[in-house]
Amino acid sequence: MTVPPRRLFGTDGIRGTANKAPMDAATALRLGQAAGRFFNRGTHRHRVVIGKDTRISGYMLEPALT
Repeated sequence: MTVPPRRLFGTDGIRGTANKAPMDAATALRLGQAAGRFFNRGTHRHRVVIGKDTRISGYMLEPALT
């Protein structure tokens, strides 16, 4: 029997408990790498803005994206 893959993105983005998959630094790193590859295609230069609120989890996830 095949288990269907979990959806990572919902209607409000990625949600979950901080430091537990999918809301962990490893997932943030993989998403950042994928976004970097996507925006690095072609010759147009893109600007990316990372926003966060003041919750402690933001300070854990931010370095994985920068």
